[in-house]
Amino acid sequence: DAGKGDAGANLPIPPAVVRKLRVLNYPEVNAASLGGQAYCKIVLWLEEEKIRLYDKIDRKPMRDFNKAWYSKVADYCRDLGVAADGLSERDSAVKLQVLNSLCNLAMHDVYRDKVEASELNVVPPPKSMKMGADKQRLREMLPALNRLLESFSLPQLPDDSVDTDTVAALRCVHARVCTPSGNADSADVIDLDNLPVAVPTSDPDVKRAAAVLRVLHGNELQELQVNINHVINELQQLTADPKTDARLGRVGR
Repeated sequence: DAGKGDAGANLPIPPAVVRKLRVLNYPEVNAASLGGQAYCKIVLWLEEEKIRLYDKIDRKPMRDFNKAWYSKVADYCRDLGVAADGLSERDSAVKLQVLNSLCNLAMHDVYRDKVEASELNVVPPPKSMKMGADKQRLREMLPALNRLLESFSLPQLPDDSVDTDTVAALRCVHARVCTPSGNADSADVIDLDNLPVAVPTSDPDVKRAAAVLRVLHGNELQELQVNINHVINELQQLTADPKTDARLGRVGR
């Protein structure tokens, strides 16, 4: 009979799979194992109570725990699309793989049945407000900043402006308030008229506007590079200082 003389007799099932059986309300979860008829009972119960791929009469070969049981279950797994190559009484690894896959299918079917029966209130996850909050941490500055922009005849910012727009407006105000002095080092002053802009135009105003946009774009690229460097640095710290669990008795693979 299936299970007799099984090398996996009384071999315990990993806790993760046991939790799945508990969620599925398997009645003999405390006696569950990968060996003997206990394993056969779990597979049969999953099919009869949860998966129900076969009609009742077609499950008869799975109820007979004889020598042909594992070959019948292997055929059953192929019908389900579950990998069961090498399934036999003595291959505990394949038995565990099959059991875990059947539990996953059973849980999926239970979930789908409850959704179709309107027993679950399925709602989309709430939209995270954290991202929006992070983009508007400078919102309190907008009223005062808009008054400054108005005094310089500059466009004002809307109430939902993100922080990048607020910072850009602050730079514009700073440029108007802190005009470069005649004694300033010429190396610190950008000559917009001579800055290459790659825009074929003879209009000096258009050329200066393109130069300003190019400078601002360059600043944004610098900030992006700083952020990328920061991320790379954090990743390097993680890879250079791996956390290990001494209980596993090994480090890495």
